Amino acid sequence: MRTVLLRCLHAIVAIGVGGSVAASAAAARLPDRLLTCSLRHITNFDPSKEQTAAELRFDAVHRFVLRLPPVAVRTGPPPETFETPEPVDARTRIVADPDRIAPQPGQRFERVVDYWPDRVELASTIAGNLLNVIVVSPIDVAAGTANLFMTRATELTHFDAGFIFQGSCRVSGPAAMSAARTAGR
Repeated sequence: MRTVLLRCLHAIVAIGVGGSVAASAAAARLPDRLLTCSLRHITNFDPSKEQTAAELRFDAVHRFVLRLPPVAVRTGPPPETFETPEPVDARTRIVADPDRIAPQPGQRFERVVDYWPDRVELASTIAGNLLNVIVVSPIDVAAGTANLFMTRATELTHFDAGFIFQGSCRVSGPAAMSAARTAGR
């Protein structure tokens, strides 16, 4: 658990450092993905300690659903964090967040780096330089599962240890997406 959390925290610092979208229409594409998650708020995370999963304490479980639309497979690095981000497909969105744990005033992500099935990094501005950062990693394509980590951060380098959510997600593909659209989500 600690390793997963530390990998996610390192990804927060590195978000925006990775690959770029292939320009060719014939490029390989990632599938449409719907992540249906159960996230738990970590109440005692301490980055200065080596905590085991058993030592972490959680409060309520929160339902959270994220859509990652089909996109071209990345073939090079994305813009640096200080550069203008690449355009984000408007279909990339939070589909359900009934407990409103992921404030997203603009209802859009400003930065998405999709390295499926290695990891996916998403960031949206809450206010000023305060961001909501989501990291999906690790991803088990064969099992149809993923781990989702979410925190608030400023300038992608300082995270809010009091606002850390982590949980498991069920990953479904195009058939589930069709059902979600039919249900009006």
